[in-house]
Amino acid sequence: MSAEKVMIDSMGAAVPVRHVTQYDRTRDAVVRRVYARFLKAREQLEKVMVESLADLEKVAKARGQAGIELAEKGNIQVSSFDGLITVGINVRYDIHLDERVIQARTLMYACATDIAAKLNPAEATLLKVLIDEAFQTTKSGALSVARVLSLMRKEVPDPRWKEARELLSKSMETRRGKSYLRVEAKPDRQHDPVPVRLDIADCWPSAQQEVVP
Repeated sequence: MSAEKVMIDSMGAAVPVRHVTQYDRTRDAVVRRVYARFLKAREQLEKVMVESLADLEKVAKARGQAGIELAEKGNIQVSSFDGLITVGINVRYDIHLDERVIQARTLMYACATDIAAKLNPAEATLLKVLIDEAFQTTKSGALSVARVLSLMRKEVPDPRWKEARELLSKSMETRRGKSYLRVEAKPDRQHDPVPVRLDIADCWPSAQQEVVP
């Protein structure tokens, strides 16, 4: 006699299939089919990426052999012979700040405090506001490099401010971020290029834009 078929529920318990409603069996089967499709599509996309990068590496090598100067930082852009299709790799680089920003903020605040005591309280208040804004962290806990750079450009006649600026400069480190493979094509020479997006949201059937309740 064969063992009774069971399904595992959300609590990890084995439930005999005969006790599982038709709706629960249907939704389980559908969810697993969709999941399998996504895994298969993901696997195919990874294959597309690997093969495309290998092809672009061949182009980069051919450029070097032809004496054509290569782009810096891993970026590359190449077009078809008719110029209608363009493929490129865009490498993004991010600036990160290390722990020296804490010491720099302390020095800058000391300058602002002395200005308030000796010279112009209103100007010192404004300077403190700029310092607070520059060193305010985002939701992810990071600092805005743009605001820090803006503060560094402000001239304050105090050796501590100069030291703080030097600390901020030394605390900055450029790191390689995400790389993007971009493919775009023009239907003809009179139109702008249209990117080929491998985004499942762009594949939504137009006839099913409205979700069925």
